[in-house]
Amino acid sequence: MGYRSDVAIAIHKDIHGEFLAFLNTERLMADIFGDRSSFNLDKDFQADGHWLFTADSIKWYETWDEYADIQMFAKFFEAMDEANGTIQKYRFIRVGEQNDDVEERGQWFDSDIHVKRTIQVGW
Repeated sequence: MGYRSDVAIAIHKDIHGEFLAFLNTERLMADIFGDRSSFNLDKDFQADGHWLFTADSIKWYETWDEYADIQMFAKFFEAMDEANGTIQKYRFIRVGEQNDDVEERGQWFDSDIHVKRTIQVGW
């Protein structure tokens, strides 16, 4: 139970170091990159060494301490938004269960990550 979202996070290869600096514990490293991770990771996104994290039906709770991996991503986004030139090096999109619940951050538009709305009939 709980509110679920689908997320995509593209991280340009130029800021991998900054991202890894946010993974300051082995536990978070395992949560993000490990076998039990909720995230799928493409380590060669766009065939150019960028990273693409995706997750379907994840609890994206930025303020709950039980979700340290999610909090780390949120802090990373804030830092990249504030740093000079790095906002163009990542892209984050979260689509929640509600029709109007879409969150977008980062300006790496060449990542080609976007929301596509469709109508589905049946399950």
